[in-house]
Amino acid sequence: METLELLTQPHRERLADQIARQIKRLIFDKKVQVGEKLPTERELAETLQVSRVVVREALRSLEQSGFVEIQTGPNGGSFVCDKIYMPLFHSIHDLLQDGDLSLQHFYEARKGVELTSIQLAAREAGEEDLKALEAINEQLLGDMEDNERFPYHNMEFHVKISEMSGNPLVKLLAGALLSILILLYPKPTQSAAFIRTTYERHRGIIEALRAGDQGQCEKLICEDVEMTKEMLDS
Repeated sequence: METLELLTQPHRERLADQIARQIKRLIFDKKVQVGEKLPTERELAETLQVSRVVVREALRSLEQSGFVEIQTGPNGGSFVCDKIYMPLFHSIHDLLQDGDLSLQHFYEARKGVELTSIQLAAREAGEEDLKALEAINEQLLGDMEDNERFPYHNMEFHVKISEMSGNPLVKLLAGALLSILILLYPKPTQSAAFIRTTYERHRGIIEALRAGDQGQCEKLICEDVEMTKEMLDS
C-alpha cells in the first residue's frame, strides 16, 4: 500500500523532452552533423512556439546526454557533438567516488573493451581509417613539449579505434572509460619519454592493423593498458 501512495498519475511528455527527442532524431538521421551549430534559443522558441525557458531546458538535457556542447561567448551557442557516452561516464564516476568501483575493476573493464575494439578494428579497418589514425597519433609529437593535451589526444586515438570496430556499443564503452581515464591521469606529469614511447607503440598498432595482424594488435593494446596502470599506480 505504501508503494501505491508514492506513485502519481502519469503526465504527458513535457515540451522540453519532446524538443530534445526531435533534435536527437535529427542527429541520429544525420540531418545535422557533428560540429554543426544549432539555431539559437530565440529561433527555436519562435519556430516551435514555446518559451525560451523550455528550449533552454531541452538543450541542457541534450548537453547532459552528450548530444550537444553549449559554449559561451560571442561565438558561442549549442553545437552538435559526439559524446553520447556521457551518461555512462557519470555513472562510472559516481561508482568510483562512492568506492563501489576500484581501480582494478576499471583496468579489467578497459582491457576487455580495448581488446574487443582492436580485434574488430583489425577486421574492419580501411586505409582511410588508418590514415586518420596516423594523423591523430602525430599530434602526440607536439605533446612532448606541451603535455597538457596529451590525455585528450591519447583518448582520441583509442576512441578512433573503437569507431573503426564498427560496433557502436564498443565505441560507447570506450568513450566512457577513456573519459574516466583523463580524470585519473596525474596530468600534466607525463614525461617526453613516456609520450614518445606511447607514440611509437601507437605506430606499431597502426602497422599491425594495416597488416591485419590481430595478435600483434592485441599485444600492443595490452601493453598500452598496462603502461597506464603502472603510471596511475605509482
